[in-house]
Amino acid sequence: MARRETALQAAQGQLRDLIGSEFHTGDKLPNERELADRLAVSRATVREVLGQLAAEGVLTRTWGVGTFVRELAERVPVSIGDVTALRDRITASGHRPALQDAAVSRASCPDDCAKILGLPVGSPVWRVDRLFAVDGVAAAWIRDHLPLSVGERDLDPSGLVSIDLDLFEFLADATGMPVRRAEIEFAAMLADEDAVTRLGVPIGHPLVNATQIGYNSDGTALFHGHITVRTDVLTLRITRGA
Repeated sequence: MARRETALQAAQGQLRDLIGSEFHTGDKLPNERELADRLAVSRATVREVLGQLAAEGVLTRTWGVGTFVRELAERVPVSIGDVTALRDRITASGHRPALQDAAVSRASCPDDCAKILGLPVGSPVWRVDRLFAVDGVAAAWIRDHLPLSVGERDLDPSGLVSIDLDLFEFLADATGMPVRRAEIEFAAMLADEDAVTRLGVPIGHPLVNATQIGYNSDGTALFHGHITVRTDVLTLRITRGA
């Protein structure tokens, strides 16, 4: 497995070099057979690497037409200085948000969020996984944990598998207590196997991981989550004023 991953990374590096040295935006790449010959790898490897670069937004592939060098997308600036849905922040930047994948399930509360939510480690909580895309390119993977209930109200976050419902909107309606404050801590990271699978980037790709906690007006934590962001797609922006 590790040897295969290494071979893919090497092939991807070769193809990036080839594209950078011989092709321009809009150019059509040679077919898979020719690329395999030039890179001295199998067609299966070429096909997989082309898929990875298409997922990153470097290439566009059209069945029956070919593979083309895509104009490098401008990174999308997303303001995180207020409590607003990521969906709405992307839209406000003039781009198209979408949910590429989403799942809601019951899970054991991880160590890092148990204390925040005031629960024993391992207690049952809701786990919400959502993969947001920007203009069709996977951009941010968010995993949130929520308590099963807040006060006397049981929570059912199953509607969060739709982009039409955001976490902040859900919590405001379900608890009657909107998220008034969100704390976010950032850390740089390199893509691990989970990120490779979720975000379609090569292993070791630079990413930003943010830990976010949302509180209501009483200071009660309503959720604890992790956001993993592709910085080649999104730019996180904080605006400060006097």
